[in-house]
Amino acid sequence: MPNFHTKEFKEPSYPSLYGKSEFEFVAFSQRGERLVMSHTQNCDMLLKINKNEKGYLIKSDKITRPSQVAILQQALKDYRDLSKTKTINSNIDSKKEKSLKVSPYLKGMEYFADEFKSNKDILVEVGFGSGRHLLHQAKKNPDKIVIGLEIHKPSIEQVLKQCELQGIQNILIVDYDARTFLEFLSSNSVSQIFVHFPVPWDKKPHRRVISERFIDESKRALKFGGTLELRTDSDNYFEYSFSEFIKQKKIELHVNKNRDLEISSKYEDRWKRQEKDIYDITMINQEYSEEISSVGRLKFDKKVDFKEVKNRFKEVTLRGDGFFAHIEEIYEINEDEGFLRVSYGASQRNEHSYVFIKKDDVTYLPNNVLATKDNQKAHELIKEYIWNT
Repeated sequence: MPNFHTKEFKEPSYPSLYGKSEFEFVAFSQRGERLVMSHTQNCDMLLKINKNEKGYLIKSDKITRPSQVAILQQALKDYRDLSKTKTINSNIDSKKEKSLKVSPYLKGMEYFADEFKSNKDILVEVGFGSGRHLLHQAKKNPDKIVIGLEIHKPSIEQVLKQCELQGIQNILIVDYDARTFLEFLSSNSVSQIFVHFPVPWDKKPHRRVISERFIDESKRALKFGGTLELRTDSDNYFEYSFSEFIKQKKIELHVNKNRDLEISSKYEDRWKRQEKDIYDITMINQEYSEEISSVGRLKFDKKVDFKEVKNRFKEVTLRGDGFFAHIEEIYEINEDEGFLRVSYGASQRNEHSYVFIKKDDVTYLPNNVLATKDNQKAHELIKEYIWNT
């Protein structure tokens, strides 16, 4: 990821405008971490300043990192030049400038919460990697909406570039956890869901995409006769997944071994050369589902005194039945404002955010935390902690 390293660093004054960015304030943690609020190309992000024995490393904070690398590179370059920093090494400059234009193919989750509606058939691919299969499906089905889910930023960049180069108009790319995304789709609206070569997570099975809950949510989103297709080269993942599918009360299940598809990924080509077995499990939905309410945003309904929160702060994990909220760190902007860094959600899946406590308001940062089933329950724990109830 983009960053630069320097022996000496002098903090600029805030707020400051430089280049294409605005730098609003700096926040300090009790452990000495520094976070700088940056606004670049209508994108809010935090830059992190880490001090080590060799000097200072300035990079993006992971929680607020934008999906498009060019926007982060611009923010870092502007901050470097604003602070008149001489770098030891850096990977933020390139001979070929990347466009700062936000891709029309890249959609945030608020788009699916607020705007997305379609009468067209919908295809969903979970973890599209290089995008070879995703792009193939989009070109093969120009009259359908193809949604690609991926959290690996370089893969997202690569596919967005190919969409532009090939003039593909029916792809939507989403940087979000697939295990929650289906909650945002209407019931009986999806024709196909592809889960091709997911990470097996043999040592951390709770991180697997396929689970009883994911299958249930897939069935709700799928049309009658719609399919969920798992493709894997892992014997363990195949056996685990089959045991999850077979728990379902009413489905049609097909199993194939070493089936050839119209398109294969570069990894699949490699595994075939190694003569590895490849398994397919295809679930055909046999039920209609009731419609669900749309997913809104999480909000705080009253103010809080940051000084009080700071005085009683301690790292703590709050737990409910199958969900949690971990209060990790506190950052001070001034005596009246600051952040809490939190992780929260279900025991098998979690999200990370900041709770931004201002004089007259409390919000999440990024301010688009959506009210999924797990997030809503964890949000109540966070509110109880903030107001000490």
